[in-house]
Order: sequence, then structure tokens, then C-alpha cells
Amino acid sequence: MKQSAKLMLDKQIDRRAFVSRLTQLGVGTAAATQLATSLSAEVSAPQQAGRVLRDATGGELMAEFLLDWDVRYVFGLGGSEEVGFLDALVDRLPLHYVQALHEGSVMSMADGYARASGQTAFMNLHSVAGTGYALGPMVNAFKDRTPVVITVGRQSTDLRGSNAFLEAVNLSELPSDYTRWTWDVLTADSVPEVLRRAFLLARVPPGGPTFLTFSKDLWEQRVEAAEILPRSRSQPELELEPSSYQITRLVDMLVGADMPLIVAGREVNRFGGADDLLEIAQLLGAPLFMDTEASHTPVVVTTSHSMYAGLFAETPQFPEAFDLYWSVGGTMFALGATPPKPLVPRTASVIHTGLDAAQLGRNYPVDLGLMANTGLTASAVLEQLRTRNLATPAVAARRRAVERHHQERQQRLDAAARETWDARPIASARLATELNQRLDPDAIVVSELVTSEPFIKTYLDIGSAGAHRQNFTSQGGVLGWGVAAAIGAKIARPDRQVVALVGDGSFQFGVQALWSAVRYEVPIGVIIWNNGGYQANRRFLHGYGGRAAETGKYVGTSLRGPDIDNIAIASGYGVEGERVEDPNRLGAALDRCLRRVEDGQPYLLDIEIERRYGGADSDWYDFFSVARGEPRRS
Repeated sequence: MKQSAKLMLDKQIDRRAFVSRLTQLGVGTAAATQLATSLSAEVSAPQQAGRVLRDATGGELMAEFLLDWDVRYVFGLGGSEEVGFLDALVDRLPLHYVQALHEGSVMSMADGYARASGQTAFMNLHSVAGTGYALGPMVNAFKDRTPVVITVGRQSTDLRGSNAFLEAVNLSELPSDYTRWTWDVLTADSVPEVLRRAFLLARVPPGGPTFLTFSKDLWEQRVEAAEILPRSRSQPELELEPSSYQITRLVDMLVGADMPLIVAGREVNRFGGADDLLEIAQLLGAPLFMDTEASHTPVVVTTSHSMYAGLFAETPQFPEAFDLYWSVGGTMFALGATPPKPLVPRTASVIHTGLDAAQLGRNYPVDLGLMANTGLTASAVLEQLRTRNLATPAVAARRRAVERHHQERQQRLDAAARETWDARPIASARLATELNQRLDPDAIVVSELVTSEPFIKTYLDIGSAGAHRQNFTSQGGVLGWGVAAAIGAKIARPDRQVVALVGDGSFQFGVQALWSAVRYEVPIGVIIWNNGGYQANRRFLHGYGGRAAETGKYVGTSLRGPDIDNIAIASGYGVEGERVEDPNRLGAALDRCLRRVEDGQPYLLDIEIERRYGGADSDWYDFFSVARGEPRRS
């Protein structure tokens, strides 16, 4: 779809051809027409002239563009190639430069900022080195469809092709598989136009990073005149609505089903619909699930609601059978392994709603595929459902069954927490429960916990955006995202309490971000769920059932020997913290952490938690000694 949008913007195809291309991809005609209307505004006759800058460098053009477009933060780690832009920032104080010690950190900060603010984030990196270091977190942003514009400097045009220092011949194409659009800027006077296009395409549904490379001299050259068009002229339409016919068909399918299921996915976090989905579930007596554990979807609905049924496929016994599956902004499915049988039986009708055309019908047959905004779709469905007669014995019986399942599930979770309440190492259920009692009602919870992620979805009361707590996580699988993303989220929402919940392995991948939190006085709480290893790797290695499972020797999974002093590391960056091993000290430590955050300082807790899954009792780790010449031990 991104290629079709680009062709239309470049006037290489017309509106009719654009709509035809999208419908061939499975996008509904109404949604394709709406998107064409939005993009047509980009190529129609101008309604308002832009601001013309004269005798400005390419770097100054870029800085002025950002000011005109109300971009206030530049997330960056620049170098020699970017001096023309960095110099332009010196006297432009409204542009806040957020520096990090590693490109991976600054990319994740921009990612977190974009999620929490709802705006497109802007980045400036250095050459092929910066691109390489940022590529991993770029994968996260692409997978999660986060809008970020990434600009990168490269060698001057007169050095291109000479194998110069840090030269990469095809740098603009390096991250092409994980971006919405890439481009090598050709002339200094095109800087405003290329930036305009990059911001536009980063937000065109489903959204994601765009990537621009600039030769060093283009930021330094003076341009006689260049026009910066207003941002209002380049806003893609995100309010894509399904047609009334589609809504009627969807409602007919929901009402006609014997056991409908509703599954809320990641797009609900960005485009809304959570509260309406809960009311729809209540009216229908339908269980409302969140996407599968393997999808690493953030919590997007209020987990304490009586119609909330947990993660889809979490409890195969409920419901025993269903004949309709409605995915609202979900993946269907992002899995870690092929299940023994389809998660949705072939006999069930499937409705899939979302703005990510690459997901609609990708893995499962779809009876009704709607490329539409989740919030607008849920609102329209709810409005029509209220006109239907749903006061039937079948609906009432379903509602009672869902409410009973919700209550029994909660009782099992509470019992599991009580049974392990005094366990040492500290039980994850207790940590999540005590944290839940202390977080602000509107806290932003950034989680990168991998195997401990389900505890966030089961023990924390997290709801939709707005007055409720909000959860951000990533399905990209590239570690080191969490702490930096929390910093970006706090920069975007300084009025909200922000905590980062990260595993001990994840923390080591992104520890440099703490420096930026101290430099810019970004008060976040960082809580490490420390089980002493890469538990996910041990889990899968044990599940393989080979020699590792037989011997209890799990190669490459332990983070012990030596143990890592996370408190000392944090102190080296200027962040205070404490280690917690005693469950009786947990509550007081959490209180101290959140008080320090409230006082305007970042604070870190390193909490020793239980190890779970197969091989949890193993203390073995691989070892050999270079100093003593000792070979690898058996």
C-alpha cells in the first residue's frame, strides 16, 4: 500500500488507479476511497501558500521546517556528517535536542514519545554506524507501526563512491524492509518537500518509520529560496470509517452467532474503541479477549470488567466452542510456533477490522475484512446494536457464563498470588499485585518483560487511554526498548506517572538510556524483574527436550557468574536505586521508588524474582578460563 500511496503523491497514478490497486489488496472500496481523498489533498490545487525561506542552509531549512510543523523534540546522536543541521539548532531554542549515548536508545525514546504523544517523532542519526545501531529498535517501531521520521547524514556528494570513511553506498536502502519509505535526498532545496513527504507517509495507515539520508554538504549549502508548506496541508486521514452496509453486515453476523468472540488487538491502543468494545461485549454476552500471549500486544481494555476473559487461547476450555471470531485491530496471529491446530476453527466465521492492510486475511480466511479505524468501527457497531432486540434467553445465558468465567479466573489468580505471597525469591504475582496497588490511576506502564509479560495482563488494572492506565509494549522482539521508550513517553506526557518494567536481560541491552533520563531530568521508575537469565531461551531450550533438558545444562541462558550489580551500574549514570530480595521489603521499596519519581527524579529497583518453566532449578552456566587456560567444563 505504501508504494501505491507514493505513486499517487508523485502523480504517477491517478485516484482511480490508486483505489483499484488497494481493492486488489483486499481493502474495502469505501476505505480505499477515503484514503484516496486524503491523499488527493496533497496533489490538488493549493489552498494556502507556504512560507518561503531565502538564503538559508539545508540544515536551517530542516530546523525551520520542524518549527513550522510544531515538532519540538529532535531525538539524536549526530556526528561529523550532521554538523550543518546541528549548528542550525544552536539559536533555535524551541527545538529540544534529546541526546543519548547509543542510537538504539535514542530510537526507542523516539518510539515511546510517538506512542504517548500520538504525534510523529523525529530523529537525526550519524551515517551507517548510527543506522546500524538503530536498526534493531527500528524493527520494533515498524512491527508496532509507530510513526517516526529518521534522518541520517552520509558523506558529501564529492566523496561518494570513493570508499570514504563511514561510506555506505546504498545507505538509503539498508533499512528498507523495516520502513514505510526510504529516500536519499538529492538537492538542498528539496529538503522541506522531502521532509513533508516523510512525515506524511509515516502516518499513512498503518503507519511506521520513514528513513531519509542526506549528504553532508546538502545541510551546509545555501539555498536561494525554498518553500515550507503548512502541516495542515499534509495530514493523512486516519478516521477511515466502514460503510453503513459493512456495519450492518457485521452486526448481523454478531447477532446471528451462537457464541461470538471479540478479540482486541494493538490498534485499539492507538485508534481507540476499548470502552465501546466492552459495552458491545456486555450487550451480546460475548467474551472480550486480548490478543495471544505470543503477539506481545499491550493491554488495551479494562481488565477488571466482568466481560474481560483474559488472553485469547490462554484457557482453551473457555469457551468450549465458538462460531464467530472478531479481531479488532489484532494480528491473527503473531505466534512463536505453529499451533497443532488452527486457533480459529475453519467452521467459524471471521471478521477482521483494522488499518493494517498487510494483516487482513493474511493467515486466516476472512468472511468480512474491514480496513477501518477501530474506534469508529466499534462506535458504529455499538450504535446499531442498541437498536437490536438482544433481550433473549440465549444472550442472557452467554452473559452469565462470561461473567462466571471472569470471576473464576480472577479467583484463580488471587489464589495463586496468595499461595506464593511469602515465597523467596519474590513471586511475580506478588510483585505485580503490590505494584497494582500503588500505581497512579492514569499511569503509563511501559513493559518489556518477555516471559513475565502475562503478569502485567493478569494482575495490573490497565485500561484504555485517557483517564485509565495505559500500557505500551513491543511485538518486535528486539531487546533494550523498554527503559528508553519510557523516557520518551515521559517527555511526551510529563503530567503522567511513567514506569518501565523490564527483565534483567532487557535492561542490559538498553542501560545507556539512564544517562539521558538524568541529563534531561526525566523522572521515571525503572523496575527490573530479575530472574538471573534469559528465561525465554531456557524455556525453549528445555522444551526442545534434548540434552539440555536431560542434564539441566542450558547453554547461553544464565546471567549469573558473575552476578550483575545493576544498582552500581545505575549509580554510575547518576540514578539512585536499591536491590530487593526480601518479599517483606517489597512494598516499602515500591513506595520509595514512586515517591522519588513524584519528586522529579528517576529511580531504579532491582527485584529478585522467581525463575519459572522447565530447568528453573538449574544453577549451571557455561564456563572456560582464558587466564588459567582451562577448557570448557562439562
